[in-house]
Amino acid sequence: MGELKLIDPTSHEKVYMQSNCIKGAIFDLYGTLIDLNTRPLLREFSRILGVKCSPVKLKRTLTKTYINDDDALNGFIETILDRKATPDETLSCKVALQKHLSTAKLHKGAKLLLRNLKARNVKLALLSNVAQIFKQPFYTLGLEKYFDVIHFSSDIGEKKPSANAYMKTISELGILPSDCMFVGDDVKNDYDAPKTLGMSAVHIGDGRRDKYVRNLCELVWMGLSGTPLLQVGKQYCIDSRLFTITDIDLLSEEELGRYNIVARVNGYDSNSLPMQWYVKRYIDPSSSYIEETSHRIMSMIGAAAPRAYILEGEEPLLFTSPAKGSIWEDGDYCIDVAEQVGVQAAAAYILANADWRPRNTFIQKSTSKVTSIDLEHCLFDRVLDTQVQVENVRSINNLGISTWAYTKTRVLSYSAIKRAIKCFTKTDNRDTPEFKLFLKGWDKTFKQAINNRQLIIDILKNRMGFQCLVIGTKSHRRSFANIDLHDFTERIDLGQRVIRWVLSLNN
Repeated sequence: MGELKLIDPTSHEKVYMQSNCIKGAIFDLYGTLIDLNTRPLLREFSRILGVKCSPVKLKRTLTKTYINDDDALNGFIETILDRKATPDETLSCKVALQKHLSTAKLHKGAKLLLRNLKARNVKLALLSNVAQIFKQPFYTLGLEKYFDVIHFSSDIGEKKPSANAYMKTISELGILPSDCMFVGDDVKNDYDAPKTLGMSAVHIGDGRRDKYVRNLCELVWMGLSGTPLLQVGKQYCIDSRLFTITDIDLLSEEELGRYNIVARVNGYDSNSLPMQWYVKRYIDPSSSYIEETSHRIMSMIGAAAPRAYILEGEEPLLFTSPAKGSIWEDGDYCIDVAEQVGVQAAAAYILANADWRPRNTFIQKSTSKVTSIDLEHCLFDRVLDTQVQVENVRSINNLGISTWAYTKTRVLSYSAIKRAIKCFTKTDNRDTPEFKLFLKGWDKTFKQAINNRQLIIDILKNRMGFQCLVIGTKSHRRSFANIDLHDFTERIDLGQRVIRWVLSLNN
């Protein structure tokens, strides 16, 4: 469920859990996840068949099941005509149907929302009043893989708002109505009826009900309790300044990759001055603390990174300032930026940033400034054997000197850091002016890290004592422990000499 584990200095083992969280969510389809207006198609059918498509007759098709799609189309036409269709009528309607279904498209944020809920172990179901001929887009748009239960009215012989339709779906999810949330755009079917059965509900629409969002993108920012984590028109305190949100622009899947949810958020401060932030919601909310801590350390060692702040709430959200410039591209490496790349390479090594790569790097060519973003996968170098209770920081600390025996592998390696650097420099040639400037940046970063060593250690110890820093990827998730602090300080103390020497070697 994406719980966030915290460690309290007094109890040393306190778990922060969301209360009243949903265990399952049921979604409507058309108007909710998929945009497809059937009215133009029905008008085309009326033109082809020479009769008006009666709404009363069309409702009969919602609970009829046919052997295949061709039979379903014939049955649909027969319902409209009250007779069998001619071959020409069937062919013309089939062409019109396929052309219309090809226009179906996902509402923005649909897959991001479903994927995020799925990753948090929320059970998902579809319950849609749909004639059999309209089922195809659900599958062609790739939604099937997200759902544990799929109920079309034409398959189950029941349609909303029949109580049986909802209760059959909830039963197959294996949860109670009180643990389930219904999401849809129809007030009667997707809000009022579910509420009478004990479910919570969110209406996608114009605010005619107490709990609503204007579009699916806003639902992406709703907590598992049904409370908005981020909302247009609301005021928040970020960087000790009041910030009122006017617009939430969700980044596309192409911009995001596979993980988390990010949006550009625009608004204004208490002096009505415009402001913009990037806001990240994590599949595992505890990642926010690792990323915010990494941003803070970056600033202390002289490596450019956006400013970062955590907005506390039902789950923490990370606010970061926009990075200046554009995403790094092949050919950007030159003598003007070589020193800055050296700074970022040293920072990546010190922080064990497994995600340091061009796609997470911005370059501002007018100033030769190089900035790293997405610092979620930092501070994790040591993969421990799964026999260790890795969720418990004390169990890791109690290993003492035997920690090395439980270490399966190390994430950082000389070859790994060399490969990462080559992604930027595109060369192994060390006999260049660029390489000398690269090493200058590398050395400068380590000197600053050594100067601020104790301050950085204090930050990490404070975070270890108050908030359990959770590091690693999904398959190797665990608490940040004393051994990781030791590895971190060792990289500061020894990395300048050892890695500098390795980088100087030609392959």
